[in-house]
Amino acid sequence: MRSKIKMNMFLVVLVAIFSASGASAAGIGNNIVVLLAGEGLADASGNQFTELGLVAPPGVLCFDIDLVDAKTGNVIGRGSDCLSDITPSDNGGMSLTATSFFHFPGGTLVSRGLVTVQPKLHGLEEYTHVVGAAPSLAENSVIYGDGKFKDAAGSVRLSGLVNLSRLGSGYIDFDCIFVIDL
Repeated sequence: MRSKIKMNMFLVVLVAIFSASGASAAGIGNNIVVLLAGEGLADASGNQFTELGLVAPPGVLCFDIDLVDAKTGNVIGRGSDCLSDITPSDNGGMSLTATSFFHFPGGTLVSRGLVTVQPKLHGLEEYTHVVGAAPSLAENSVIYGDGKFKDAAGSVRLSGLVNLSRLGSGYIDFDCIFVIDL
């Protein structure tokens, strides 16, 4: 898994540079770049929501994964990607709502966004789909924060890869970059 993370470091640096430069122009004060990377097993309990006093969307499937510092490649916490409102498209892709939990050492941040999932045409063979979500800078993607993220607001951008070939047995492999502008 570390080699995959290193392969994406160049992309992460570029995303961080472009996001940071755009964020400065927009007056955003805090830019965080993390990865949710690894294998996640589906959990339909909604515990991720209830532990924080949030309401789980109907039919939600959550996948717990490592939270990785994009700059160092070190695991810094746990993340959960919780998927709901899954709507297949005619081309093998889908749209969905993702509620993403980032459990950092100094607090928890939760975001919600609309995600596009499309079949991957080329690239890393171990992934089947490309995923992305790009909210407007005026949109608040943060739905919860505690610790140093209490009362946080901002946008969360997602760009990544997933392997959905084992979804029938409950697993998704994630390699997703999140750019959080607070």
